[in-house]
Amino acid sequence: MTRTALVTGAGGGIGSATVHRLARDGVHVIATDLNEAAQEFPSGVEYIAFDLRNGDPAQLLEPLAGGGLDYLVNAAGVALFDRDGSTLDIDEAIWDITLGVNLHGLRRVTTAAVPHLRKGAGKSIVNVASTAGLRGMDSPLDAYQVSKAAVVSLTQALALQLGPEGIRCNTVCPGAILTPMIDYLYVEKPERRTNMEQRTPLRRLGLPEDIASAIAFLLSPEASFITATDLVVDGGWSNQIK
Repeated sequence: MTRTALVTGAGGGIGSATVHRLARDGVHVIATDLNEAAQEFPSGVEYIAFDLRNGDPAQLLEPLAGGGLDYLVNAAGVALFDRDGSTLDIDEAIWDITLGVNLHGLRRVTTAAVPHLRKGAGKSIVNVASTAGLRGMDSPLDAYQVSKAAVVSLTQALALQLGPEGIRCNTVCPGAILTPMIDYLYVEKPERRTNMEQRTPLRRLGLPEDIASAIAFLLSPEASFITATDLVVDGGWSNQIK
């Protein structure tokens, strides 16, 4: 029987790679992102333009027509590198935007999706957090870091609450991944990319497909006894930070 997944942030690097990976695995995907113009997705993917901060999450579940949902992937996220920083200095609006998408948008979509996940067995939620949510950063991006730490904490709480119903909840915590959100930083400063590669034990930056593979594993029956886990996918980078 074909399984169905809802993937947020589908227009971004990790979200897009996840949509393609799940579709390739035979999953029916409902994909959503902010922009009206969706990129070219595989045949059968349903795309819904949606504002995580202001939209009604019930809209994303309408294609189910009251049926069940098997997988939820909250991949949407923002990092306002040019405006985020220390909480002592950043504007209040940065907190509103960052937490509005990274935490509250995720929370609202999850709340709307859970009744559908309760229909059937083998259901799974994967939230994309960050290594920044597990430990400090080299330079402050406090709103981003706090939002991702909150995602880790919320996911663990949901894992305990939903586990007795057979719904697993995990996070994937990427390190430095070559996505459109950060590519420009390395274009502007190539030495920054070289430095990060040299500081990563595997000597490369991650690709969206690396994260999509981790997400697909956590969703799958192969991970049926894994819940409340934060899977770090960073080439070993964070393991050497003390």
